Amino acid sequence: MKFTFKPSPNYRDKQSTQSIMIELMIGLLVVFAFGAFYYYSEFGVNYAIRAVLLLLTANVAAFLTEAVWYACCKKNVMKEISASFPAITATILTLMVSINTSYYALAVSTVIAILFGKLVFGGFGQNIFNPAAVGRAVLMTSFAGLVVADFATGATPTGAYASAGWISTSQAAFDTFAANFGGMSNLFVGMYPGAIGETSALVIILVGIYLSIRKVIDWRVPVTFVVTMFVLTFMVGAMHGQGLYYPIFHLISGGALFGAVFMMTDPVTNPTSAPGRIIFAMGCAILTVVIRIKANLPEGVLFSILIMNMLTPAIERLTDGKQIAMVKKNLLSMAIVLIVGFVSVGLCALAIEPKEVNAEVGNGGSSDGKDAPALSLGNPVSLGEDFARFDAQVESNENGVVTVKVKGYGLIDPEGHAGESGIDYGRNAFEITIDTSVNKIQSIKNTAFGDTPGFGDKATSQEYLDTFNDLDTTSLDQEIDTVTGATWTSKSVIAAVQAAITAVNN
Repeated sequence: MKFTFKPSPNYRDKQSTQSIMIELMIGLLVVFAFGAFYYYSEFGVNYAIRAVLLLLTANVAAFLTEAVWYACCKKNVMKEISASFPAITATILTLMVSINTSYYALAVSTVIAILFGKLVFGGFGQNIFNPAAVGRAVLMTSFAGLVVADFATGATPTGAYASAGWISTSQAAFDTFAANFGGMSNLFVGMYPGAIGETSALVIILVGIYLSIRKVIDWRVPVTFVVTMFVLTFMVGAMHGQGLYYPIFHLISGGALFGAVFMMTDPVTNPTSAPGRIIFAMGCAILTVVIRIKANLPEGVLFSILIMNMLTPAIERLTDGKQIAMVKKNLLSMAIVLIVGFVSVGLCALAIEPKEVNAEVGNGGSSDGKDAPALSLGNPVSLGEDFARFDAQVESNENGVVTVKVKGYGLIDPEGHAGESGIDYGRNAFEITIDTSVNKIQSIKNTAFGDTPGFGDKATSQEYLDTFNDLDTTSLDQEIDTVTGATWTSKSVIAAVQAAITAVNN
């Protein structure tokens, strides 16, 4: 590997910190614009407005936090903020959250990110941890359940695949799983629900190339991360008979590329030397793979960055010295890191086993005999609530037997699959039998499942549907339990029941 050095005499760089941050901000806004456009085109203007309001919330919280801090420190507030760039942290944090994140949770996480991730260390340029990563960690660990139910995002690819143990039984099984998100091509383009800024690998790559050409970021970091992660996941896949799709899926799903381009390249929290940054990126890739396949976390990128941030001083000491004279030592250090990575990931890979996703699209939830997801009831809602957003459609109503189609949590309609084998992607179908002589529900059966495997099938399981038996159909003034972890889908079931009761009573 070739390292480039700039010996003295040095010259003034045309780029200033201000110009670098402006170009970085433009790149982030391009990624944000794609996310906002996707939600607008798929789910309507309310989703796009919410994305903008989340961005504004984070930025207001970031600027206010810094303003109060510098005011208390009796410093020139405007001057300090202009050199601190709080908007970068706020925007990155916003891009890492889902559209249904509450404003309160995002605001608090942003305050903590700015205050404890940056200001307490002395401000911009002196922080140890990536501030946005700190904020996301707080949001993930402290506000995981604090979401807005009126906005659905669908299960993320990494979250859904993690529920299957990260290994599928065959390529056919993987293709069936990927179809829930429009297939691998759609995963690359990013037209599916997820974190606002992490879904489109295509947009992130294009922005990353531009920022690298403009020397806003060091290209070595994302390239090293991507190559290392690809090789490691290819090894894991090969050990379990997986094809090339396996490492590609790891790279284009979740926050892998977003983290590589916008977070690992932070010049403040990663090493200053080229060899140090390469070792840093290798470490992030190794930890990401280990966390994904062994820890109880579907992502891994976030915590790999925070862990490597802690190791940055050690990497600096390892690579410190006359760089030209240390080329052999640095190459040896990289080789050792790679060997440790291969051994660690290989041992973790031995402990995982291929298994099927809980349910396939269109198979009727968990009625196919597979183990049903654990059912936990909570958060009751009124049967008379306005469920118009679920677009419940009564297909037939004969002798008290009502068939209803309703939107679920599977929000993707894969091109070329709609209508295949009777499947209506993104919709669940129910057969609801009502005994009109006693005005009670006799039974509910899920006849078609167009939801997200491992998530929506909790609320379409027969165990949950049986809780509606003997429900009084003379009044909508009743409370019905939803399913913890599948609130959106269970509300869609309730919407179907509401539509059936209304149809029979009319």
